[in-house]
Amino acid sequence: MIKFIKRHWNYLIFSFFCVSIAAWCLEILYSLAIRCKFVLPGTLTGPWCPVYGTTFLALLLFVQKKDSPVYNFVKILVIASIVEYLASFISGEIFHHVIWDYSDRFMNINGRICLGMSFLFAILGYITIYYLEPWLRRIYVNLGRNVNKINLVFIVCFFFDIFINIFFI
Repeated sequence: MIKFIKRHWNYLIFSFFCVSIAAWCLEILYSLAIRCKFVLPGTLTGPWCPVYGTTFLALLLFVQKKDSPVYNFVKILVIASIVEYLASFISGEIFHHVIWDYSDRFMNINGRICLGMSFLFAILGYITIYYLEPWLRRIYVNLGRNVNKINLVFIVCFFFDIFINIFFI
């Protein structure tokens, strides 16, 4: 795993931000379609949901496409649930900010995760790894050396967003 990270760190950064931004857009569309109102998702101000990017990185590191699709689906379900639980725990216990609460949902654990949402995230994770990741990799390859500049812009904006949220919001 360490070799993979060292060899592909630039792609990991790029894909983290691409997935985080795409998930932010999906969350907005979901809110508009289901709640009929515009809601900014996530804990940061910028156009990203880092929990999705983090989950995607974990999937890249631990899901092997050569394994059985059923086995990978279960693995994706477990990984997505762990990341979601940890994100909720850190946000709630350390920063005292509850992002979501599944207490009223079937088979929830401390209101942080529930079976239905874990299953939905597993489906999304499966689609992302098997169908969207190859497309994302092609974009990355086609951008060539420009990826370094794009990553730098992403990183600077992301840390500026974190700074603003910690000290001013």
